[in-house]
Amino acid sequence: MEELAKLMNGKGVVAILAGNQNAPNLQKRVQGVKNVAKKFPGIKIRDTFYHKETPQDAAAKVEQVMQANPDITGWAMIGGWPLFTDNALKWAPGTVKCVSVDALPPELQYLRSGHVQLLLAQQVYEWGHRSIEHLFNKVALKKNPASVKDVSPLIPVTKANVDEFAKNWEKWLPK
Repeated sequence: MEELAKLMNGKGVVAILAGNQNAPNLQKRVQGVKNVAKKFPGIKIRDTFYHKETPQDAAAKVEQVMQANPDITGWAMIGGWPLFTDNALKWAPGTVKCVSVDALPPELQYLRSGHVQLLLAQQVYEWGHRSIEHLFNKVALKKNPASVKDVSPLIPVTKANVDEFAKNWEKWLPK
């Protein structure tokens, strides 16, 4: 939300796209968006819009919400579900600001087209390594992790660095 508010110059109407409303991790992300939005008096949260966590359902939800609420000027997508389909965002590039979590290969096209201004990439390829490292430290070295929430920082991916970021997928994905 902080990044979206910057892109919107601190004013506008924001919709939150969330998946399963019963998922605790998504509930926390939604609450985080709402908490940060309070810092920006010029930003109004229209609502949180839930959907089945499939690309098609998410894209349909975004289209439905935009048709019913043409005053929406920003989307805080706490997951990038609709960005796994082609042509999911029907607005003209740049007219609606959009920030989404994740920067997986299918989502990158939306940065390139200008429909999304920022993707916040989770360092998913570190999760396995970090888990094994914690287990080794605990079992072999008898050391507890410094933090239960050992979270890697999100990597901002924009139109300016999308091609450079995309090269990571060539390294990470099996040939």
